[in-house]
Amino acid sequence: MSKKWCNAFPSSKTIVSYKEFNEGFNAYKSSFNGNLDRTTFPERELTNNEKVLGAMHQIKISNDDGIATTSSIVDGATGTLGEWRGPSYNTYTGGWVEIDQYTISKFKDGMCHWEYRFHYLVDVFLGNKADTSNVKYIEVKLTWDGTTVYESNRIGTPIGTCRLIADFPITGGTHVAKVFARSTPPLDSTQEVFGNNLFNIQGASHLFIGRWR
Repeated sequence: MSKKWCNAFPSSKTIVSYKEFNEGFNAYKSSFNGNLDRTTFPERELTNNEKVLGAMHQIKISNDDGIATTSSIVDGATGTLGEWRGPSYNTYTGGWVEIDQYTISKFKDGMCHWEYRFHYLVDVFLGNKADTSNVKYIEVKLTWDGTTVYESNRIGTPIGTCRLIADFPITGGTHVAKVFARSTPPLDSTQEVFGNNLFNIQGASHLFIGRWR
């Protein structure tokens, strides 16, 4: 959020009396708070019935399965060897593909903190029969109403847990958060294994914290 500063501000060496300075500073601070503080509202003065839900922030939590088995990129033939059922080179040809979506409502103008946590699998040993130029990896991208707010580096380890964090300004209303993933495009059929699960994301969870005044 933008903030307008005055032309000059006091430094510690110019303050003669901290008590006098605090009295003047508190007057400015109270104007921003609507003159509401612990001196005007004693302890336990307000009850939960008098508080407006979502007046200053809103929290949304979602636990998802990850790449759904009904997704168009999931190869139904995978999983026969004991691996996860997910996309293979029979269904994935390269580029970003949507793997998760979440709709958020009742957010206001302010800032959003988004944490996306997931377990991942990358078959780094898949294919590469001719050489090692087509090394396998996975990248993850977070978008908010179609705008990219986070894009990860390449994840090249076979299995692990990852948490992506993004903070960005938002407007009020209903919003759509989406997660995309991409991996290495396939080489020709003589150099790749087309029937195995290429990558997977499971045990995903979203944490959204909207803050406003």
